[in-house]
Amino acid sequence: MVMAGMRCGLAGSHNIFRERNGMASHTTSLAIKTQNLRFLGGICIRKPLFFARLLYGFFMARVLKQKRLRFMDIAVDYACNMRCVHCSAASLSDPGTPKLTLQDYATLARMLRAQGCLIFHFTGGEPLLRKDLEEIIKAFKPSMCSISIQSNGLLVTRERLRSLRRAGVDIFNVSIDSGIPEEHDAFRRTPGAFAKAVEAVKMAMQEGFCVTISTCISHANLGSQGLRDIIDMTRQLGIWCYFNLAVPAGNWRECTDFMITEEDMKAWRKTVAENPHCRIDLCSNWYVTGCGTIKEKAYLTAYGDIMPCPFIQVSLGNLKNETMSEIRARAARVPEFADYWPCCLAAEEKAFIEKMPCYAGIQQRLPVHYSAIPWMKEHMERTTGK
Repeated sequence: MVMAGMRCGLAGSHNIFRERNGMASHTTSLAIKTQNLRFLGGICIRKPLFFARLLYGFFMARVLKQKRLRFMDIAVDYACNMRCVHCSAASLSDPGTPKLTLQDYATLARMLRAQGCLIFHFTGGEPLLRKDLEEIIKAFKPSMCSISIQSNGLLVTRERLRSLRRAGVDIFNVSIDSGIPEEHDAFRRTPGAFAKAVEAVKMAMQEGFCVTISTCISHANLGSQGLRDIIDMTRQLGIWCYFNLAVPAGNWRECTDFMITEEDMKAWRKTVAENPHCRIDLCSNWYVTGCGTIKEKAYLTAYGDIMPCPFIQVSLGNLKNETMSEIRARAARVPEFADYWPCCLAAEEKAFIEKMPCYAGIQQRLPVHYSAIPWMKEHMERTTGK
């Protein structure tokens, strides 16, 4: 289905993990397909310009094989009302650097749409802390794109959801890291976090959003009751469950005990294959399974830096100083970014992790600029003369 996996890719229906496994529940598959059809019909009616751009992007990517930008993470701030054990966003906070202005966002949104971007995913920190979030969203011309929000659910009210809906938000994603309330609350270091997150999910569903849940998979929780409960809960609700793999960034920098092992990799792929409502970014590209960074997606910091993804905390350039086209062309010279890497670079590719200073234990300003990484600088500047 073209609309499968809206949070991470509108055309991401190709999934080699499921194609090789026939254990998926027919009932769950039918529920997910029904949800997709309902959402597709709704967005076609509400956003015909977006739908036209989607069809055009699909043609350019699938037929003409262009590596078109599809998805952007947009960090609006790094302030948060939780103190999560695994937080990687707080390390990007730089109080001494001015954040992007509303006019900046409007200018950058035009640039990103020109590169083909269809989906803008607003994140933080906790984006709902921004009182002007709706104004920022409007600067991205929601009638021409799909808008998604990542939240911990703590600040969700029916009034705010309706305000976001009016601003053009389509997808509401809530982070839940265990189906056992006490475990989730401990992981988020916030009493009552689980109850608020579940309440936010149900409220967002009632308000007509396409609702998804994201959860972190690590060596510690893979196969745990808490993870099984999340999979069961999302199945029962008929919503997508997105897996984020543990990475040695932020609070988990150099915490290798949490990293997934080779056996874990087989286990989570098996879990995805057996549960058709569970997804991971590798399966959400236009038509190729693998890491879509730079080819199809990237991350914009609150200060204008472009990073490959939220967990590869390296600045490839700043959109206030150069264009996205220039940054993508330069970054595409890096072998790991040039094509669709078969696994998650930040979580599974040990050789890549070991040579990236953003994962080192030393304290440093993040994101690290690519020019401070000799091997990456050599690739990115080898034909520019810079």
